[in-house]
Amino acid sequence: MMDANTYYTDQSYKVSKLILFLLTFSALTIVINIQPEISRYLFGLPIIVSGLLGIFGAYVLYKGRNEPTNEKKLVALVVHSAMVILILTILVSNTLYKL
Repeated sequence: MMDANTYYTDQSYKVSKLILFLLTFSALTIVINIQPEISRYLFGLPIIVSGLLGIFGAYVLYKGRNEPTNEKKLVALVVHSAMVILILTILVSNTLYKL
C-alpha cells in the first residue's frame, strides 16, 4: 500500500518521468530527421505537451508541499521548474517575435 504521506510527491515524480520521456523522444526525432516537415511536428508537439505537464506537475507538487522532502520531490521540482520556464520562454519569444 502506498504511503499516504507522499502521494502528491509520487504523482508529481511520475509526471516528471513522462516529461523526460517526451523530451528524449523529441531529441531522437531530431537525430533521426526522416522528413523535415514531419520531424518539426514530432519535435514540437512533445515539447508543448511537456510544458503543459510541467505546469500540471508543479501544481501537484505544490499540493504536496507539506509532505517530507526526498529525492523524488527534488527531481520533480527541478524538472517541473525547468519545463515551466521553457514554456514561458517559448510563449514570450513567440509573442515578441509577432510584434
